[in-house]
Amino acid sequence: WPWLPDLAQTYNIRNLRQRSDSELVLGVIDVPEEQSQVAEYFLPDKEGNIAYYGASGSGKTTALRSLAIAAAITPRGGPVDVYGLDFAGGGLDMLRVLPHVGDVVAGDDEERVSRLVDMLARVVEERATRYSAVHASDLAAYRRIAGDAGESRKLLLVDGVGVFSEEYQANTVKLRTWSRFQQILLDGRAVGVHVAVAADRQQAIPSSLASNFQRKVVLRQTDEE
Repeated sequence: WPWLPDLAQTYNIRNLRQRSDSELVLGVIDVPEEQSQVAEYFLPDKEGNIAYYGASGSGKTTALRSLAIAAAITPRGGPVDVYGLDFAGGGLDMLRVLPHVGDVVAGDDEERVSRLVDMLARVVEERATRYSAVHASDLAAYRRIAGDAGESRKLLLVDGVGVFSEEYQANTVKLRTWSRFQQILLDGRAVGVHVAVAADRQQAIPSSLASNFQRKVVLRQTDEE
C-alpha cells in the first residue's frame, strides 16, 4: 500500500472543515493504521479546557494563536470571544488586532490580569444561575432552549501557565486571582467558558488542576523528559 506524503509544514485553517464553535480545528494529524490524514478538533463543550505541552520552540504559542484564529471561523455556530494572558514574552500580542479578541494582557500587569480573570469568573457565576433556570447543561443547550444563538463562547488563552501558577499561588495578595482562575477551570465548561494553556512541561500545571484539562496536546519535549 503506498505511503501518503508527509504532513505539510503549514495548513490554511480556512481550508479545513470547521462547522461551529463547538468544534474548533487544531490541525491535521496522520493516522497510519487508516492510511489517512485528517483534521483534528477541540470539542469545548465535551472536553472543557485544553493544555499544550512542549519545550521552548516547539510551537505551543503558535498553537494557541491558531486556536484563537480558528475561533473566528464559526459560520454554523455562535460567536467566540477570545482573551489572553501572556506570561511568556509577548507571543500573543498579534492577536489584539482581531475583532473577536477582547484583550491580551501581559503577565507583569498584575492589575489587568486580576481584572480579566475576575471578569470571566463573574461571567461563569452569572451564566450558572441563568443556565440553571432553564435547565441548560451547556452553552449549546442554552442557545437552543433560550433561543439565543448570539450567546458567545468565551476562550481564555494562557501562555506560560507555569509562571502564572508560581507567581500567583505563592503570593497571598495574588492568591485570590489564582482562586478565581481555578473557578473558571472547574465551572466554566458547563457555561461556555474555556481555558487553553501552554506550558513547558506537564508538571507546570498543579496536579490538583490537571484533571480539568481533558484535552492535552504534547509537542516536542526536552531530552530530559
